[in-house]
Amino acid sequence: MVYLVLNIDIGGVLIIKNYLQFKPSFDLKEDIKQYFSNFNSLETYNHSLDVLEELSYIEKVVGVVDKYSYIACLCHDLGRVVAKEDIVLFCRENNIHITEEEKLLPSILHQRISKFITENVFKIENEKILNAIGYHTTSRKKPSNIEMEVFLADKLSFREKEFFMTVKGIRNSLKNSKEEAMLYYLTELYKKKNELRLYHTDAYKAYKYFKKLLKD
Repeated sequence: MVYLVLNIDIGGVLIIKNYLQFKPSFDLKEDIKQYFSNFNSLETYNHSLDVLEELSYIEKVVGVVDKYSYIACLCHDLGRVVAKEDIVLFCRENNIHITEEEKLLPSILHQRISKFITENVFKIENEKILNAIGYHTTSRKKPSNIEMEVFLADKLSFREKEFFMTVKGIRNSLKNSKEEAMLYYLTELYKKKNELRLYHTDAYKAYKYFKKLLKD
């Protein structure tokens, strides 16, 4: 297991902080709560519970959700425990790929860090779950069913006033299909691309994919 070396120099000595030293039990929900608590991040844990609630909403609307979506929703923001100033170093130390565009907004990497922590700390190896976590912020071209469910549940959990109309639009589109809900959000994101610090290539590919899918 790789230990994270923080770039803090006190008297020439680097302080070592380990985000990966945690022994999970057999209660995933409680383990994740404890993990967030260890890093004073219970607010993020509560967000994960909100995402779970939205997953239940999606299930009510569409009839069924993937059995693995529950786990992915619980784990999707584990990477948020890594301090913003440590993100790039964490990725480098643990061989997590960083694209040039992501250097403009390192916080976007929390989705890949979450995937890494889920696999290496919580020992979850299911690729469907890991990919849903790893793309929950940007999505990508031709996402799986579980990826769509986690992506949409995350966006539906937005409580800020500025997202009210966007969330409403997602809910309305979801009545038709998850694909239409995906396209709605990705279209809104595309419209605002020039206002964003980073409009991720994966988000653009997802937008083009769903636009073509629903047009055809």
